[in-house]
Amino acid sequence: MQFEAIRIGISLACLLLATYYDLFNRRNVPVQLTYLMLAAGFLLNLATLDFNGIIYPAAAALAILAVGYLAYRTGQIGGADILIFAALALLLPEAPKSLLSLSSAKLPLSYPFIISIFVLSGLFSIIGISLTYLPRVFAAVRKGKVKVSGSSAFSSAAILFCYALVLYMLNTAFGLPAPQMVAVAALVLLTALLILFKDGISESMIEWIPFSRIDNEDVIALDKLDPKLVEKYSLQKVLTPPELAKLKKTGLKKFPIFTGMPPFVPYILLALIFLLIFGDPILLLLA
Repeated sequence: MQFEAIRIGISLACLLLATYYDLFNRRNVPVQLTYLMLAAGFLLNLATLDFNGIIYPAAAALAILAVGYLAYRTGQIGGADILIFAALALLLPEAPKSLLSLSSAKLPLSYPFIISIFVLSGLFSIIGISLTYLPRVFAAVRKGKVKVSGSSAFSSAAILFCYALVLYMLNTAFGLPAPQMVAVAALVLLTALLILFKDGISESMIEWIPFSRIDNEDVIALDKLDPKLVEKYSLQKVLTPPELAKLKKTGLKKFPIFTGMPPFVPYILLALIFLLIFGDPILLLLA
């Protein structure tokens, strides 16, 4: 990969800045920073003067923006997170050589490096969210304040079954060592617990606040509002400027906002650092 050191340096520096804003600026990452990352990635690819090196990363970034927009509109991921993933697809189209080569395994298929970043950041977020919210939920369950819905219990059981089946197939095909089996099983269990208690976790993230405290791109819990009011004003979950104007017209004094939503950019940074040091986690799984 041409300009590898420059690409890595820009990616780490921008992610460090974005992490600072995500943690200490109420998850508001300046859009100028994400645009800078996108521009840097595009210009570096253009400087390679290689057609494939320009087209394929650009196609990956556009695909991320298209799919990510749908997730953004439903409040599943922040707009800055999507732009950062798209920028990383441009900046790091291929996997850099890791500092420590802990596995000699080879993957039968090659795929864009951004997939490794996305998957690993998701795994780190599962661990982080579990450590943050599960103790609170367990305490609330003991006090009888949180009830588990039938749909959540079914989804959790289905996840456990599917992952157990996949894990069995992987172990049969590759003979996974015990440490990797334990690590994967722990992640599966955490995922199942998060799904089981998703209603209680979501509830703990919501705060009823006045309109003056609402920020652009905050996410509102529409299920906490009167359905007739939601239908009348065609309210959407992500509060863009047009949506904020609608909220003003409702006449409500307070609104249920997800003020406790965890930041995600730090997990992207951790994932990139891990990959730069240890390499692809799939290769480590097969080590």
